[in-house]
Amino acid sequence: MEDNMKMLGGFLLAVHLVVAVAVFATSAQNSYGIYSGPLMIYTLLFDCLTTLQFVLLKLEMWVRFRSLNSRLREVIPSCVVPASLHLPLASFSPPPGRLHHLLEAYMSLYHAAHLLQGHFGGPVAISVAHSVTSSTRSAYEVLLKQLQPQWTSQLHLGTSVCNSLMWLTSHWLRLSTVALSCAAVEQEAARTTALFLRASEASDGLWPELEAFLPFVVHSPPLRFSAAGFFTVDRQVLVSALAIVITYVVIMAQITPAQ
Repeated sequence: MEDNMKMLGGFLLAVHLVVAVAVFATSAQNSYGIYSGPLMIYTLLFDCLTTLQFVLLKLEMWVRFRSLNSRLREVIPSCVVPASLHLPLASFSPPPGRLHHLLEAYMSLYHAAHLLQGHFGGPVAISVAHSVTSSTRSAYEVLLKQLQPQWTSQLHLGTSVCNSLMWLTSHWLRLSTVALSCAAVEQEAARTTALFLRASEASDGLWPELEAFLPFVVHSPPLRFSAAGFFTVDRQVLVSALAIVITYVVIMAQITPAQ
């Protein structure tokens, strides 16, 4: 599983690198005025590296939650045994101390998720906002260059449609990797909670360690990644961002003069 995580991390790094090279390769034909250099440095270096660091940490957490869930299914097989078999629960008693270690692992992962949120909440909020606004700009550039190419020079836009498309791809790549990695961790954490709840229901009080731990599982809020308290980062962010981009591009296209 760790090898797969390394392969996935390497794949994401390669994809981001290819897109960054494509942006640089086409930027010679495009110009953003005096803001061209700082914009490219921030977007392709600082923002991209921060996003990749956050995504890789999220993928590491996702792998650990998956490993925890696999061990829980081994230690508490009553969670997956059909009730129709009516097998005695005593035969499924976990080894002494092993269930305790798994409970501690869950608490460690839960607290690590909150520490990660506290450290990256602000940068992720800025990155998502920047990706949405820049995607709107890039999409409007592509539309304007196709419909009203004479406005390109007046609005200080470059003539390269390919460069605008590469910028749009770069912004959506960062936004998608952030949203999907957070959603993956959220889903695995929900499965862990469900396993604990099903095991507690099946044990009928026979496992004191699990019963003592149950209030923490029940009363703790579901694991969600909040971007500095402004919004929750999950798949819904992609839908909302797409709606925002389409809405503002349509509005700007309507108010753009025909001549």
